[in-house]
Amino acid sequence: MPIFKKRKKHLKIEDAIHAALSGDAQKNALAFAAFLRANDLSIEKIDVPGGWNVNEGKINIAFVQIFGDRNEFNIVLHISTYDGKSPADDGLKEFAWAHVVLCPQGCGGPTFCNESQNRRTILGKEYESTCQSPLAFINPSAHDLIKAQKLILMFLNRAEQGGSP
Repeated sequence: MPIFKKRKKHLKIEDAIHAALSGDAQKNALAFAAFLRANDLSIEKIDVPGGWNVNEGKINIAFVQIFGDRNEFNIVLHISTYDGKSPADDGLKEFAWAHVVLCPQGCGGPTFCNESQNRRTILGKEYESTCQSPLAFINPSAHDLIKAQKLILMFLNRAEQGGSP
């Protein structure tokens, strides 16, 4: 009888992407994973089917979900507020505003979200009620992925300066 138990290999997001996705979805998801690693963000598998948390230190900045049955991956950013003083140009602001998840039930989430009253200002635009994770990118194209990455980098710079996520 062996003294040591066999450890389960920790599944890397890249392995999950290769196993579940193909074509552009795979290419874009791998590019996003490479971006996260290049920016020293931790990517942790969580107990949600296809789910991964993206963290900067103790701050959870995003959630990534891989859907092999639909050949898509989605990114949800937990960036909650920007006061409008961000370095975002008008194009990036419009892009972010187009991906705001409005509540109630803007994301098709659970019924507890019906009562959501998360007032937020996102890049200078006020919203009466957004999801707790206000920005969602469903199967982003390579072009949209670059813009989502710019938002993440903008968020990271704010977090380093002591701002709220």
